[in-house]
Amino acid sequence: MRITSIALLAASAALLAACSSAPVPREQMAVAKSAVERVNTNPGIVSSAPVELQAARDKLARAERAMSNRDYVQARRLAEQASVDAQLAESKTAALRGESAVREVQDSIRSLDDELQRRGQ
Repeated sequence: MRITSIALLAASAALLAACSSAPVPREQMAVAKSAVERVNTNPGIVSSAPVELQAARDKLARAERAMSNRDYVQARRLAEQASVDAQLAESKTAALRGESAVREVQDSIRSLDDELQRRGQ
């Protein structure tokens, strides 16, 4: 019984030491906050990538709660994920804009082709 108690105490101490040794992810939190704020204020992103934007917001909020709880490993992981979700929202919006531009060019080409066909007749 005594050996089990000592082993449990040693394991608990090791776990606490491991948790307390994780560095505070200040840089990751700042990057995540900046990225989420940037996409949050872009109306194009808000309308074209709402799911990705909400995921970024949620993960940032969870990262902030983890920071408050001094769970720095979780905070770092969530902050990095929030940054990636914000980048995904930006990329999705850019891709949609690109697709729209391609459609406009194709429509212009069709119009010009139609005009050439009419003039040729």
